Amino acid sequence: MDNIKSVIIGTIVTIIIGGTAYSIDQSDIIKNFADDTGLTQEQAENYVKGIKDEELMTWKEIGSEMINAGQTITKVANEIDCINYEYSWESVALSCSNAKKQANQLANSLILLGSSYLKLDSDSASEGDISQTIRLIDQVNSDIQLEFVIFFLGQPTINDFKKENSYNKAVLRSVLDTYYEND
Repeated sequence: MDNIKSVIIGTIVTIIIGGTAYSIDQSDIIKNFADDTGLTQEQAENYVKGIKDEELMTWKEIGSEMINAGQTITKVANEIDCINYEYSWESVALSCSNAKKQANQLANSLILLGSSYLKLDSDSASEGDISQTIRLIDQVNSDIQLEFVIFFLGQPTINDFKKENSYNKAVLRSVLDTYYEND
């Protein structure tokens, strides 16, 4: 189901999850984003308000990208040959086998998160699916800080990726806070 992830009208944001439209206040997203990233309210507001409509994606698009990234990382990890090669990135702190393990850990987390985003795009998505997606965002944001990933992607790329994830988490957290935790 290809729904528009959100339509911003003033300070009210409409989020579509599981075929249901949720209207939430943008200030809630900003607060949750600031809480998750450690940014000030002003920095968080600038980030959130700086997101252009054309940068917004459906849950299906986000999920597909995450799954594709996870599959690509799995393929790369499978091509690492720890027996016949010594890589320039290997060190006392980062062995070849540990690097493969870290790459596969991130790949698996990305695939699980991508699948969770796809679930949000389905008609059967529930409060539990929203909560699960938030947990998986936290897992991916943790796994992306693994030494092997930092070496290959660099901290600036990782920081941008984590902010994108934190924005999605802030949106989902706002839906839960507004519609489910006030029951």
